[in-house]
Amino acid sequence: MQTELFQQEDEDSPIFSVTQVTKEVKKCVETNFRQVWIRGEVSNLRAHSSGHFYFILKDSKAQLKAVLFRGDAMGLAYLPKEGDECLAFGDITIYEPRGEYQIRVRHLMQDGLGSLRAQFEKLKENLLQEGLFEESRKKPLPKLPTKIGVITSTTGAALQDFVSILQRRKWGGELFLFHSSVQGKSAPRNLIKAVEQASSFSEIELIVLTRGGGSLEDLWAFNDEQLVRTLADCTIPTISAIGHQTDFVLTDFVADLRAETPSGAAEWLSSQFLSYQEFIQEMTVRLQDGPREILSRYKDQLELLSVRLDRSSPIAQIEKHHQYLDEWENRLNITRRHRSERIKDRLQSLQHRLNNCSLQASLQKGFSYIKNKDGKILSSSKMLQSGSIVQATFMDGTKDLKVQD
Repeated sequence: MQTELFQQEDEDSPIFSVTQVTKEVKKCVETNFRQVWIRGEVSNLRAHSSGHFYFILKDSKAQLKAVLFRGDAMGLAYLPKEGDECLAFGDITIYEPRGEYQIRVRHLMQDGLGSLRAQFEKLKENLLQEGLFEESRKKPLPKLPTKIGVITSTTGAALQDFVSILQRRKWGGELFLFHSSVQGKSAPRNLIKAVEQASSFSEIELIVLTRGGGSLEDLWAFNDEQLVRTLADCTIPTISAIGHQTDFVLTDFVADLRAETPSGAAEWLSSQFLSYQEFIQEMTVRLQDGPREILSRYKDQLELLSVRLDRSSPIAQIEKHHQYLDEWENRLNITRRHRSERIKDRLQSLQHRLNNCSLQASLQKGFSYIKNKDGKILSSSKMLQSGSIVQATFMDGTKDLKVQD
């Protein structure tokens, strides 16, 4: 088909922009490939939050990008699924910003399971029935591996992510890198060779088989039956860290541990290392602090025993009794002093009363008393005899008196 764009001019060929060329190609393709049916396997499916679906239709030799817009998808009974073989009806278009051709799907129907998916499920079932995926076959992983064999492509992003995480988390081990292609026809053979080579290193404690994400076809090397059997026979514990969280390959089922991503494998390894590092630090602190705590505890006990011994020694007992006797002596002195004061007060009171009752006190009050010649005080007038001489005592002296009738 010829257009004015490609016609030669007499003098010089014209220079076209990329946009001009793309527009002409778009016109040519969209004119000749309208309303076509295409059979292929769904791969790299992405369901956008807008409701659109983006995927690839592929067969064994080629692939074609496809887009199913939300408006067309709403009327379909079947929506694309990863790995499904399907028939797509639509128009071939050119997406000008990228210069890519694609099919805008207007109708979609399932054409049975995709051939790769069917092979995957069949081989998985056969190996499962054989017992190759049994937990009893799996080897225990080393608790603190410090020498790890990594099988992957040295140019892939998976290795960079893996190493970056180990470095960031200060993993202190040693890596042995075994390069292998991870995609394409030669990948299974190269991977098997790398596993066998890593297994021959006696110092390697753990083997990590890893690569980044991709379509089912991109990851197909890790579904190779011989590779799966080689991993099963490997004497060194293995980790399969292939693709993304939603990606599953057969090496995941036979390996001793499946990590969801290469980063997940690195985080598991470094977390083990960090856990033991924290344990060692804790034990070191305990060993350092333990003797000090024991010595401090015994020191406290010795001080307590010393205090008790001091209190129970003969000298301490004698001093204690001395203090006890001194205390009682003080109490007795106080009691004696108080009692003496009370007796003194009592005696003074009696003396005062006695003084008040004495003859001298009576004389001072104006009284007098009479004695007979025998010196006996006469207490009654009847004791007086007429003509007898008696002695009257007054305050200021005595007088002899003659009794008259």
